[in-house]
Amino acid sequence: MKHLIFSSALFLGLLMLAGGCFTIEKGDLPRTGQKHLLVSNYGWYLFHAIPVACGNANEDRFLPFVSFRNDVTLNKVQSRFMGEARKYAQDSGRTLADVEIDDLCYTTSESVMLTIPGLQIPLPIPYLLTYREVQLSGVVK
Repeated sequence: MKHLIFSSALFLGLLMLAGGCFTIEKGDLPRTGQKHLLVSNYGWYLFHAIPVACGNANEDRFLPFVSFRNDVTLNKVQSRFMGEARKYAQDSGRTLADVEIDDLCYTTSESVMLTIPGLQIPLPIPYLLTYREVQLSGVVK
């Protein structure tokens, strides 16, 4: 029984440490007064298909990460990007239809080789534990 409790606690601890991260970064462009948005999410997958842990992309999230659910998708990142653009429009007294979004840039990053944490040495074991990241950035006018 102690072994089961210990292994469960160890698994949850490792899951929290290896969990993904969902971030929204905002910055004002000083010369133009426009806002730059960057929405990013990353996660870890088994065999490049089964989501283990990733950042929680829900707006009303309780935890910053989720397990066994794929939130590292363009659809979820784009939805949160448009939500932030909508908030910016409301704060400036406009509607989303009155706001322009320019210079959209979509980036994905994937790593399929297992790396030793802290040493950054890739092991030749492809697709055991993989990493995936999605970013969407743009300027809101």
